[in-house]
Amino acid sequence: MNCAEYQRLINRFIDHEVKANECAELFAHLGTCGGCRQFYDTIITLGAELDKAHLWMDEASALSWRPSRHPMPHIAGQTRIAPRPSTLVFIIVAVFLVGLLFSVNVTIEKPAPPIPVSAVSR
Repeated sequence: MNCAEYQRLINRFIDHEVKANECAELFAHLGTCGGCRQFYDTIITLGAELDKAHLWMDEASALSWRPSRHPMPHIAGQTRIAPRPSTLVFIIVAVFLVGLLFSVNVTIEKPAPPIPVSAVSR
């Protein structure tokens, strides 16, 4: 087998899908191949980190969540950075209206003089 096949075997080993003879062959190869040993160590480390993340997520989801009294709590000594949504809506509407006023080209012209009836009948 080549290293790519051993790395697939490592993945099967992690998923508990390896027979005893394949396991012995895998660990014999890991004893001689630094690249596959590094791949194995990386997979094991990632699996452990994923287990920690799942444990943390389970613990976090078990906590009771309550919203705070303030929609944006202030940190001592800091001021609010983000404007309120109503302020943003007002600014957007104001910019739109100002843009609309400047984009409309209104010209008032004198109405054309009426055509005399005698010129129409000819």
